[in-house]
Order: sequence, then C-alpha cells, then structure tokens
Amino acid sequence: MLLVNNPGSWSNIYWPLKHAAWNGWTFTDLVFPFFLFMVGIAMMFSFPKRLAQGDSRGQLFGHVARRAAALMLLGHWGSTWTGIFWTNLESVSLGAVLLRIGFLAGMMGAVVLLAGTTSSGRWWSIFGGGAALFVVGMVLVGFADPLLSRLAGLRIPGVLVRIAWCYFLASGIYFLTPSPTAILKWTIGLLAVYAVGMQLIPVPGFGMPDLSKGFPTSETPLQELFSNWAYYIDYHVLGSHTWSARQLLDANGQLIWSFDPEGFVSTISATCSVLLGILTGQWLTKPNLDDSQRLNGLFVSAGWLMGLGLVMSIWIPINKNLWTSSYTVFTAGMALMTLAVLFHAVDMKGYKKWALPFVAYGKNAIFAFVASGMMASAMGLVKMGDGTSFKAFLYESLPGSSEMASFLFGILFVAGWALIAILLERKKIYFKV
Repeated sequence: MLLVNNPGSWSNIYWPLKHAAWNGWTFTDLVFPFFLFMVGIAMMFSFPKRLAQGDSRGQLFGHVARRAAALMLLGHWGSTWTGIFWTNLESVSLGAVLLRIGFLAGMMGAVVLLAGTTSSGRWWSIFGGGAALFVVGMVLVGFADPLLSRLAGLRIPGVLVRIAWCYFLASGIYFLTPSPTAILKWTIGLLAVYAVGMQLIPVPGFGMPDLSKGFPTSETPLQELFSNWAYYIDYHVLGSHTWSARQLLDANGQLIWSFDPEGFVSTISATCSVLLGILTGQWLTKPNLDDSQRLNGLFVSAGWLMGLGLVMSIWIPINKNLWTSSYTVFTAGMALMTLAVLFHAVDMKGYKKWALPFVAYGKNAIFAFVASGMMASAMGLVKMGDGTSFKAFLYESLPGSSEMASFLFGILFVAGWALIAILLERKKIYFKV
C-alpha cells in the first residue's frame, strides 16, 4: 500500500504500479483485497481463542464495533488533519487555535477510548476537553474556518473506512453462523446477489447496467452518467462526500455525478474478501492436519478460485473500482497462492530472516499506514525556498528516467518506514486499534 500510494510523481508511474483504468487488473489491484483477505485470516487466530477464554460472542462483537469505529475515525483523520497546520488563514485568531487544539484532542481521545485503554479516565478528560475547546473555537470563529469547511465536505468512504466496515460485517456473520459451511453459503449468496444486481437490475434513467462503460467525462451525455448501480447510489446517497477525483460538475458548478471506489454498494463484495479469509483461517487452524495437507489445500483452493474468477469474468468483468464478484474470487485465489508460497518458505522451510521487515510492518500496520500518509501529505505541503515542495525536491534529485525516479522515491519511502517499523519492534512499541 505504501509503495503504490507514494510515487515520486503521479504523472510518471510504471504500469504495474497503476490501477487498471477500468476492467482488468494490475499488481496494484491485488493490494487492497489481499489486506482484507488477511484480516479474515487473522480473525480466526484471535476470535476462537478469545471465545475459549470465556468471552461471549456479544462481548467480542462489541469490541469489533469499537475497533471498527476507531478505524473509521483514523481514516477521516487522515483526510482532514492537514486542515490543522496548513490552512489559508488571513490571521491567526484565538478561536482558530482553540478549534484546532480541540479537534486534535477530541479525535485522539475518541480513537484511544474506542480502541481500549487502561487509563480511560484520563482519555475521557482529553476527549471532553477537546470537544469543549472545539465548540468554543467554532463560536469564536463564527462557524467560518477552513477546517470546518474541510469537515463539512468530508469524504465519507475511504480505505480505512472500508476495512472497518468489512471487518465489522464479516465479524457479525461469523458470530451469527460460525461454521465453515455457513460462511461459504454467505459468501456465495452475497457474491451472487451483488453480481445479479450489478448486471440484471435496471438503473433508473439508464436501463440495464453496462459494466463496459468506464468513468464518464464532461462530454458524456447526462442520460449515460449512471451506467451502473455503484454510480447511481454513490451520487444519490453520498453526493459530494466522495473521492474528489471522481466527481463531475456542470457549467454552473453543480455536482452532476460522483463515485467512490470504496463506496456503499461494492462493500457487499469486499466483505466477501474477508469471509474468504475467514474460511482460509479456519482451514489453517483446523486440528489434525499436518503442514503438507495445509499446503496442498491452499494450492488447490488457489487454483480453483483463480480459475473460477476468470470464468466468471466472461459474464461480469474483473473490476477493482466496482469490486465485482469475479474480482473478489480471482484476487482471493491470488492471495491463497501467495500465502501458500509464503507458508512453504517461512513455516515449512524456516526461511524467516528475510521477512523480518515485513513482520515489523505487520505488527504496526495501521500506525504505519496512517502516519506514512501524514508524512506524505506534509512532504507535499512543505515548501522549499524556490516554492517547490519538499517531495518534489527529493523526487527531482533522484537519478534515472522520470518513471525510474518516481519508482525509487516509492522504494525509499517504503524502506524508510521499514526502518521505523523495525525500531518500534525492537523497542516493543506497538500501536494497536
């Protein structure tokens, strides 16, 4: 995720590090479903153990709900925090300062309380104090401030928001019907419903969905803007609270189309990526299986799912933006194949040293994702003496072609954060949500 999210220049990227323009897939399109798949596997190394220790399903689901809410807040923090330090204020006023201190303290307090802490009293005070300062700040600035404008136009979906929702929904299904057979039925049913809905239910004002049509442009006729249900629902439910790169305005500046790749409808199919991870986790933790049997099961399942996904793509295309059912099945097969190779190399053959940076990343995964995103934003906003950004200065200092320099920037960014993750691992410092 860090590699594909942080090129030196978005205009100069090697094609495997780009998302597919519409139908089809690239290396980059495997990253997000792999993460959701791993979420499902991890759940099966955690939930059964907690249940065996005496926790009830209700208690665990409450914990899941709090963690999901904390992830959503972190996702929204990532899209709003620059409004604290980088805003075009005509003058710095007391109200603006209190507003920002309150937002920072309130957000921190809410995330920590939702994630769980042994010092709840202290953090309730931080949250309450932050909320009070935020309200006082709003009054003093007359409810007019760039930070408030940023919050009013908040992008509701997002990467962490999608992870949170998929984790929450898949957990609910598991606690309701935990058997592998039931999980499989849920997965097949949800993928079938989503595929049928996206292909065979007419879209108001357009007719039968057409998944061959990509993103509309300013030249697209109005009657062809909503060629599938994801477009239609995102626009009519979320409005402007979507990814700004996927919005169209008319000549008067009015929003006429919007879409988000982490929108409402595709969450159905994305949740199935977690459910397939749950099934894999149940297989890996199944008693009375030796490693060779586990490995064979992973490889065979991978082959079947990749093949099935390709066959399904004849009818419903592999498409990351819509997270189509064929995309869910195919990427789960790819994830299983990758897991099988790693299982053989690390668990069976004992080749572990090469993986230490990845283990360190994994133990602070959410922290690395959020904090690195904040760093990347800051690097783009900090200006050098000639007016160029610090990020552009570093990118332009790297050797090779524009694409190579952009790639090297991403590699160095990932390597730098690997060092941070390794340092945290050695100090036994873990930021958990």
